[in-house]
Amino acid sequence: MAEKKEVVRFSKNILIQHIILMTSMIMLSITGLALKYSDSWLGRLFIKLEGGLETRGIIHRTFAVILILLGVYHLLYVMFTEEGHRELMKIRPTWKDFKDFWQYLGYSLFGKGSMPKVGKYDFRQKFQYWGVIVGFWVMVLTGFILWFGSAAMAVFPKWVIDTTFIFHGYGGLLIFLILFLYHLYNVHLNPDHFPMSKTWLTGRISIEELRREHPLEYEELFGSDTTKEEEARKSDT
Repeated sequence: MAEKKEVVRFSKNILIQHIILMTSMIMLSITGLALKYSDSWLGRLFIKLEGGLETRGIIHRTFAVILILLGVYHLLYVMFTEEGHRELMKIRPTWKDFKDFWQYLGYSLFGKGSMPKVGKYDFRQKFQYWGVIVGFWVMVLTGFILWFGSAAMAVFPKWVIDTTFIFHGYGGLLIFLILFLYHLYNVHLNPDHFPMSKTWLTGRISIEELRREHPLEYEELFGSDTTKEEEARKSDT
């Protein structure tokens, strides 16, 4: 009977949603930025690797549809499933997140106090989640206008189309830089997790990591004594 040193953090449903989101965002970023910077050698290289401008467009729109379908599914998931609603309640912003942010800055920059005690999601994870939600709607709405450009030109003045093009292009770049690169470092490349956290693949987290990084969730699961933790370690995997 093996010792159980991990606990389930994410269900398979959440893991699959995350993988689809990650894949679609990477493909949309690569194909979108290739077009935006098509006058550069790197942009031309990526367009060539993608099979030319026409194929690039097909790939981009295909993954846009996948992302939209995922967004619809996620909305239904958080509204109509018990697990989804429970996770939404845990990741909703609260005043504690603002307090945690200032406490985190004080500790990180000036060595004052201690790191804030957080539950399943800290303020950084909540920022990334809601940033994806906002970015999703911005990119989908502007993407639809550009996708059906001829019809949009018949409804909107040219300045709206031009503004939409700017928002879509730079919005995609911003999402790539902040939500992807920052998320990549914060979850995988920082010294605590390097070279990679496996939670996004297994859905599990070690009890020690849970106690260190999510102490309120640890207390919620195991309480203040170690009896429940020892029972969890000795139970079947």
